[in-house]
Amino acid sequence: MKQDRITIYRAAAIRDAQGTHARPGAVAVKHGRIIASGPTDSLPKRLTKNAHFIDRPDELILPALVNAHAHLDLTPIGPIPFSGRFTDWLREVIRLRPTEPKAIIDGVRRGMRMSRAAGVGHLGDIAGSTAAVMGRRQAPDDTVIPGVSYLECFGLGENQASTIARVQRALEDLPFETRIDHHDRGAVLGLGPHAPYSTGKDVYKAANRLSHQRIYRLSTHLAETPEELQFVREADGPFAELLKELGKWDEAIKPAAKHPVQWLESVLKHARWVLAHCNYVDDEHIDILQKTGTSVAYCPVTSEYFGHTDHRYRDMLDAGVNVCLGTDSILCQPSDEAQPMGILPQMRRLYRRDQTEPGTLLKMATTHGMLALEFSENDATLQKRAPAVFAAVKIDPDDKLDPLVQALLNDHPVTSIDATHSEAV
Repeated sequence: MKQDRITIYRAAAIRDAQGTHARPGAVAVKHGRIIASGPTDSLPKRLTKNAHFIDRPDELILPALVNAHAHLDLTPIGPIPFSGRFTDWLREVIRLRPTEPKAIIDGVRRGMRMSRAAGVGHLGDIAGSTAAVMGRRQAPDDTVIPGVSYLECFGLGENQASTIARVQRALEDLPFETRIDHHDRGAVLGLGPHAPYSTGKDVYKAANRLSHQRIYRLSTHLAETPEELQFVREADGPFAELLKELGKWDEAIKPAAKHPVQWLESVLKHARWVLAHCNYVDDEHIDILQKTGTSVAYCPVTSEYFGHTDHRYRDMLDAGVNVCLGTDSILCQPSDEAQPMGILPQMRRLYRRDQTEPGTLLKMATTHGMLALEFSENDATLQKRAPAVFAAVKIDPDDKLDPLVQALLNDHPVTSIDATHSEAV
């Protein structure tokens, strides 16, 4: 494709979360950016006169989707069964996860390839090591997905000071970027204190300080399991047992007598955070999330895998909390899922289970994810100047049913379209 030529994608329908909704619809692209979109017959002749047309007559074109919470370095493990006890599952993950740099890098790149093929255009990755960060940052052009790599941090009790020093040294050795130019498809660096049962308050506070100094993005797992709530409140239970087994327990670990959201409230007040899961929250905790401008990355398939029910994502949305979608890791996805790194399966699960309004799901899968990752929301739309990266799903153009609803009800895989460098992936 010549870079100075206009290419127009004509589809059965087009849709984004910012008001673009046409059936049939077309998207015009030049220099890897959208220059116009709308009903097929509405594009001006100055654009269509000498354009190159690509017809997708039985597909709905959406903006590329946003995975706000993933663990790319766990991709090589594949799906594993859940025994019913979260700490036993963690033991299995510790045993199976790659530890050699080459294996980590290969796993990250495999996860990115699978994500791109599933229509993911931006991704927030919890990078378990510097190798996971570099594996993403130095990946080939046909693999890279822009977004954030959150360098994961662990350290409790008396180990917190050494954890903070170790993280600071690691950051000095990693390429530092807080912004991505529109034509650079790389990832920025963030910090990811793991969770309250593995990371102390001083590490969270240090992450805040580092974020203010160099604009690192921030993420953590919070209120994920009842065992976590027990550990934060009482400093005992299955997580305390696991820490003792791993030699990570010390007497400086004390009960907070609080819910994890309340325990972290003072940290959330002073920086923007993305909290993964939040499966166990009450009204007062949702109020804290809203007042602190905190985003929640909800991973519905993973929540069901672990047996969590009645997630309050709709109450959060109603309260003004920015809720987006994630996959978590491939470990928690069904073994028969064709696109386990994709976001459309997460949307389908919520639509079929909860009848969540389709437009709300599209927001959660696109613009809400971009807000959480602190990227331009426009870059996950079909609006002018957005990158020409799309997710296409087969629909029946003769069916009167809304095209997005069709895509949520059928089981067709996503086809990824990347017109920033090449044609379809």
